[in-house]
Amino acid sequence: MACNETLYAIREVADLTGVKPVTLRAWQRRYNLIQPQRTDKGHRLYTPEDVERINTIQGWLSKGVSIGKVKSLLDSDTIFQANIETEQLEEVSEMLDALSHLNGSKVDKILTVVLKEYPLEIVESKFVVPVLNAAEFLKVGPKAIQLSLFRTSLVQKLAVMSALDSTRKKAESVLFVSMDVAGNPFAWLNYAKLAEQGVSVTFLDGVEDLSVLQTEPSSFVSVQLFAEKSLSEKQLESIRIQRERGEVLWKLSPVIEHLLEDKESIET
Repeated sequence: MACNETLYAIREVADLTGVKPVTLRAWQRRYNLIQPQRTDKGHRLYTPEDVERINTIQGWLSKGVSIGKVKSLLDSDTIFQANIETEQLEEVSEMLDALSHLNGSKVDKILTVVLKEYPLEIVESKFVVPVLNAAEFLKVGPKAIQLSLFRTSLVQKLAVMSALDSTRKKAESVLFVSMDVAGNPFAWLNYAKLAEQGVSVTFLDGVEDLSVLQTEPSSFVSVQLFAEKSLSEKQLESIRIQRERGEVLWKLSPVIEHLLEDKESIET
């Protein structure tokens, strides 16, 4: 190793790649995907080549490749494998089976593994979305029960994850407000992503009346609003007025932005 070689601590690698430390450790211990150097005190140190490899791993995961199959792909010279792409992780089938039997302990175990071994972006697009889409094809009764089990278990896991992330030193403070029905898994995923990035997040779930925010929340760097459902004219007008007040930055989810744009186009 060259004396002047750049080395990164695990938290620096997490910031560079977006892969949380617990996931980096899992990739090393369970799958031998990456082997960082160690300091005399046992702290992990990663080279630029390690960072590049982590980014490559994420590329495979974004294609829906299960983490257990990534090492063979990384070690293979076969070109055709670059065309591999699936819509979901293998764990989706395992989860659907667990939900069909209302096996809460298995649901919990699968979520623990998925949330530890995959970045949240992959969890959302290749796991949560396919599970929810598949559940829509069930009969009404079973669907309601299975969706409730999945959503409740997922929210509980994300709450614990975010609470652990909150112990880190924070660079900024954000008020995150979900205007959907309480327990929307995508609202919680967005909240968890913020917490994982080192942001101090105050999360208000299931808020319908924004009058609670009439007093300028000056203790926050920004207010982030989330919704996937249609909002009332009164709610949209309240958002517009408060965003224009100015002192705090307001960030809106794509659905809210679209609803506001439609409202403004109609008015003009």
